[in-house]
Amino acid sequence: MKYITTIESFYPSLSKQEKKVADYILEKKGQISYQSLNEIAKQINVGEATIVRFVKKIGFMGFQDFKLQIAKEDFPMIEIGYDNYIDNIQSNITDTIISTKSLIDKSQLDNSISLLSKASRLFVYGVGASGLVAMELENKLLRFGKVANSYTDSHFQIMSAAIVNSNDVIIAISLSGTTNDLIESLTLAQKNGAKIIAITNYIMSPIAKLANQVLLTAGRETLLDGGSLVAKISQLYMVDVLCTGYALKYKEESLRMKHNTAQAVSGKNRG
Repeated sequence: MKYITTIESFYPSLSKQEKKVADYILEKKGQISYQSLNEIAKQINVGEATIVRFVKKIGFMGFQDFKLQIAKEDFPMIEIGYDNYIDNIQSNITDTIISTKSLIDKSQLDNSISLLSKASRLFVYGVGASGLVAMELENKLLRFGKVANSYTDSHFQIMSAAIVNSNDVIIAISLSGTTNDLIESLTLAQKNGAKIIAITNYIMSPIAKLANQVLLTAGRETLLDGGSLVAKISQLYMVDVLCTGYALKYKEESLRMKHNTAQAVSGKNRG
């Protein structure tokens, strides 16, 4: 592979710290496509600046550019034949749900449910594909009588973050946890006292560090398959777990509200 050959050709001229980066990449290869800059830095105990310096030294514009090259060369679609791609999709979805379930921290989940119940106002943030999941969470909560406002536009996110207080809760959904606009909004919301629940893949991500509670997902994707079904399935599974947990903990009220909303929709359809 081209990126491996490139690393090997530069290897003698690398510093000791840069060689640690090179060794890790040569060992993990395509898995790098699924890791954040912060995650790699933590794994090999080097600074993020060292990794960026390394990828620039070997000819890339930056870390994202390097990850994109790896994704192009190791893109899993190449390994999937036309005859077995349907089974492969099913297998990936099943594995993702199992992996996400294994990451559930019951105390974090219970605390998140408690925050939902106490929230005066509830906001859900998500951008891109995560924005679709944010809207689904709003819909699910409404059926149980919990009104939430989902914002998928960064301007509305920052405006709502500017008016929250200590009685409000924000649920932030981001696979990488590194979306700059989202981080900016959550930083402001935290400053204003709002409680934050993060749904993300990475416990060390910036939004996870800003959050009071973190619900981890396991949907992996490369830069080439952004918005993939597998990634959304992981997020939707966690959304379902959160909402079902809320409904069961506050069963009587949730059942009453679900009956009311279902009856209202049914009456509208008959009309």
